[in-house]
Amino acid sequence: MAWDGAVDRPQIARARALRGLGIDVRLGGDGVELLAGIGTLVKSPGVRLDAPLVVAARARGIPMVDELDIGWRLVPVPTYAVTGTKGKSTVATVCAAMLAAHGIEPALAGNTEFGPAVSELSLGEPPAAVVAEVSSYQAESSPALTADAAIFTGLSLDHVDRYDSLESYGDAKRRLFAWGERVVPLAILNVDDDFGRRLAAELDQRDCSVVRYGQAADADYRIESCRWGSCEAEATIATPTDTTLLHTRLPGVHNAGNAVALLALSDSLGLPREPTLTGLAAAAPVPGRFEMVAADLPFEVMVDLAFTEDSVTKTLETARALVEPRGGRLLTVAGLVGRSGPDTGKEVGAAARRLSDHLVLSGVSYRGEPRLVTLTTLAAGARAAKGGTLEIVIDRRAAIARALELARPGDFVALLGRGPIAHEATDWRGGFVPLDDREVVLELARRCGS
Repeated sequence: MAWDGAVDRPQIARARALRGLGIDVRLGGDGVELLAGIGTLVKSPGVRLDAPLVVAARARGIPMVDELDIGWRLVPVPTYAVTGTKGKSTVATVCAAMLAAHGIEPALAGNTEFGPAVSELSLGEPPAAVVAEVSSYQAESSPALTADAAIFTGLSLDHVDRYDSLESYGDAKRRLFAWGERVVPLAILNVDDDFGRRLAAELDQRDCSVVRYGQAADADYRIESCRWGSCEAEATIATPTDTTLLHTRLPGVHNAGNAVALLALSDSLGLPREPTLTGLAAAAPVPGRFEMVAADLPFEVMVDLAFTEDSVTKTLETARALVEPRGGRLLTVAGLVGRSGPDTGKEVGAAARRLSDHLVLSGVSYRGEPRLVTLTTLAAGARAAKGGTLEIVIDRRAAIARALELARPGDFVALLGRGPIAHEATDWRGGFVPLDDREVVLELARRCGS
């Protein structure tokens, strides 16, 4: 039996498809009345632990696991997990490409936009390995999952609607590495991050091989220097055995860190270095993450999903390092996707204005959130910060058009907050219209050239 509390158009369509396979699907309500006779509750990551169905199941002693845990049990192949507030999709995707360079064809799965749920892999022939992008939502309810190796990319405030503090958010991610007597055999941890540093110290006391990476002096894999263009980076890395030059198609020092994590993983698994470096150099960027738009314009245009203070800061710092040497300006269009608290919105707005020469704030709705609510918090933070010129253009398409209109040769236009998202919600019942920042840029560029 399957249940979902939503009764919107997408869920109705999914329920119809599942019923066609003979599955009993119920929509709406809290689902509590369906627990009679249920032996195990398999939770989707999006279902909160305080949902009435989960609370009732626990009260009745019904075992509960996340979909990820079930998938791991059903697909007994080497599993490499990646978690962190930001960088998960990039590291997981590039990890799959790196393993492929060694002749290992993994499945990219988990809480990712680019692959199936791990449990879906049990329906066919098992892959050679699984690279799983793991969210805190999944880790908090996976009591048996013990990946062969796990990577931690960093922790910054996010999911404020689910976790009441950075500490509780970190605790959920910690469970991927240690839960009770269970501990991951190999942990690759970003020790430029305070939580990563504390987690490394904790795991040092357990039966776990800990590898530290980052720019910190005590990192096992340390970034000594890094330079980058809009579509690549080159970093000098000090490893426990040598100093090596690492190339990647991912710009910025934060992306060099993502690649270094994978170099550390590969070395720790005993894989030969040359295919690893080749795979990292060839791996394509993840769509919507510092993705350059190939528009015929006299300035560069980039889209990125960044919508937290940390990700906005890193993305715009990377862009500024590109545009300042040539005397250009950084023009930014920013929106706030998802359910974010007022403090998050203010911090994002402040960071975007501080790092931009011209900032255009726009309304964004991913799941039907009122655009003006999130836009108000962004504007409050931006107005309180010092930085470039500030404009507010509610409509996203019009905001992008405004930035392109202002841009001059040599400038850099950053479109933040939507990344690869190709639609905009019109209501909370599942209505949407097509809207892809990249397509908007190309359309406007064609008009300019016609």
